[in-house]
Amino acid sequence: MYLRKLAISLCVLLAIILLQSAIAFWAHQNSEFHTERNRVANQMLSEFVSVRADKQRLKVWLAEYLITEDANTSFRDALFNRMQQQLNQLDQLAIRDQLLSTSEIDLQHTMQQVKVISLLQSNLQTLEQALRTREIALYQDDTERWRVLISLFDKFQDTDLSELLQQAIVQQKERASITELEALAALQQVKLTIALISLAGLIFAIFIGYHLSKALSRPLQQLLDGTKQLQHGHFNHRISESGPEEFAELARQFNLMSGYIAEFAEKEKQSQQAAEQLVQDRTAQLQQALEQLHEAEYRQKQLLADISHELRTPATSIQGEAEISLRGQAKTSSEYQEAFSRILAATQQLSRRIDDLLMLARGEDKLLQVQLQPLALTLFIQQAQNTVRQQLEPVFTIDWHCNIAITDDYWLLLDTEKFASVLRIITENTKHYARNTSQVRFSIKTTDAELIMELVDQGIGITIADSSRLFERHYRSAVARQTRPDGLGIGLCIAKAIMDAHDGAIALSTNQPTGTRVTLTLPLFSGVIDESSHY
Repeated sequence: MYLRKLAISLCVLLAIILLQSAIAFWAHQNSEFHTERNRVANQMLSEFVSVRADKQRLKVWLAEYLITEDANTSFRDALFNRMQQQLNQLDQLAIRDQLLSTSEIDLQHTMQQVKVISLLQSNLQTLEQALRTREIALYQDDTERWRVLISLFDKFQDTDLSELLQQAIVQQKERASITELEALAALQQVKLTIALISLAGLIFAIFIGYHLSKALSRPLQQLLDGTKQLQHGHFNHRISESGPEEFAELARQFNLMSGYIAEFAEKEKQSQQAAEQLVQDRTAQLQQALEQLHEAEYRQKQLLADISHELRTPATSIQGEAEISLRGQAKTSSEYQEAFSRILAATQQLSRRIDDLLMLARGEDKLLQVQLQPLALTLFIQQAQNTVRQQLEPVFTIDWHCNIAITDDYWLLLDTEKFASVLRIITENTKHYARNTSQVRFSIKTTDAELIMELVDQGIGITIADSSRLFERHYRSAVARQTRPDGLGIGLCIAKAIMDAHDGAIALSTNQPTGTRVTLTLPLFSGVIDESSHY
């Protein structure tokens, strides 16, 4: 019963919507038709006015030509071409206006304008022939030449062209006004029609909506009350199954659903209790494992800290004694002084290694805390070369390659102390793992946005299997452990952390046929350096 009423109401509403659509389409077409008529009329008026203006410009040109005999003929030709285009456009618009005519008066007006356009085209051809330079030159007397040529502008085939053109413009203005009024009237008619049909549809929709909502409100209210009871957890609540057949069936289905939900809620409660107990057990196990992990990490860091502090005391003492000896009076034996120099270098290296251990003991976050400051490219290259030279000479012969034009326009953002640590790490690896060779190559080059440095040796090299784990802490390949048993495997880990903090990169690859190629990449900037900036 209710569904039948609803179907009938929807069909009536659909019919009203279709009727509105049809009327709107008709109104749109009617409005477009009158708008197009008005547009054509106004465009024809504009073209007539342009033709009259260009004829006046042609008269001015003729007067200038007869006075000076040196007028610009290209301007004359341009006027002829433009007037011809205007008359052609008028001809096309007249055809369009004829197709849009709605009465006998419109057709008569259009035919009259066509005659004017045809006469103007014939006059334009005559003028174009008469105003050619060789035709004007045939007249010997200036007065006769002016009289004959001017008459071509105003008279043609016993017709006063000026008066005819003025009359055509006046008629076209009237035509444009009439079409504009008709377009406005059509638009008002469209608005009124759409308003009436919309009002009728609205009244019917309100009437139908009132009766349907009245029949729907009671069962919907019962259903709403039932859902609120379910929301509060009263799954045993039931609603009345009376009323129209459709709503009675809906009530039966709702009551069945309530029973299913009550049964499911009981099972879900039992399952949730079991899951909560399992989660508690797993949480306790994870908490215990986490505490053990924290304890192991703490012991590891404490061990590294203890080792580092135990090593620092004798290293500092050795370093101080060596510096005191070197600052004293010159010794009698140069070898004795060189020995102290080697002691100093060894203790400095030991001190740096201890600093690395302390840094790892404090945590990797310390490696990422860099103080970046602008540094000119020229100064950076000088510092990098000095660091590499101090580390490798005289053990190795360094083959220098600097493939850039060094200028003060380029600079880098750098923590010089941290980056010097990177250079010391890779050069120390070279000293340890390429000590059987005598030469290394160090190159510096740039791209548009990067500085690239490469240190190439002919040492033990790396394998493909080891290349993916070189930057893991404490990892050392079998060949590296065999060559240098006392290494800790932390240098490359530190170097990578420092390069990442500089937004740079470090990469190791095999140098053919043997050896290792270490590539360092840093961002390169150009422009004026702001010395006061800190990053």
